[in-house]
Amino acid sequence: MALESIFAVLGVLVFAAESGSRRKSRGPSARDGLIFGVVERIRGELPRILEGLSAIAVGTRDAALGPACVQAVGVTADASGRVTVFIPEATGERTFANLAANGAVAVVMEKILTHRTVQVKGRCVGLRPASEDEREIVERCMGAFFDDVVSAGAPRRVLTRKNRWPCRAVTLEVAEVYEQTPGPRAGLPLSAGGPA
Repeated sequence: MALESIFAVLGVLVFAAESGSRRKSRGPSARDGLIFGVVERIRGELPRILEGLSAIAVGTRDAALGPACVQAVGVTADASGRVTVFIPEATGERTFANLAANGAVAVVMEKILTHRTVQVKGRCVGLRPASEDEREIVERCMGAFFDDVVSAGAPRRVLTRKNRWPCRAVTLEVAEVYEQTPGPRAGLPLSAGGPA
């Protein structure tokens, strides 16, 4: 159920990313300024905000606005406002092609047992093979994902067969950050110092 909700949100995100690029072609709006200001204030908090979110879906789109969605198997963030997601080579071909073509990307991350969810949108600024040193990030994130899904009733033996290596590391410059946890703040820009 949790992944279904993530994929539904990503469908909206890919459309919103394209709508946002059309809006920017007409010049910045007051909303763009508000979102930029919020992102600037929370850049240093991204590692804290994203900690423990292990169900990760990445949405992209092609030139004809056809959406693509893939499960990522790891995430890391730094204080400069960049997020890196790790996508298995085996499942990411269409996503990698879309990123190379236009760079628009949306990522939804959720803690399955609590449904705490955060969405980031931005532009791909790096696409490269993941290094062996980064494999620990993937294994840690997938371990947390497996633990949560097993707690929800899925058999671990089926989950651990998931192809998760080798990966490509996709780094994005975050332009927008939203609260997506179900509740009254879902869809609103995340504010600095807010809950994580």
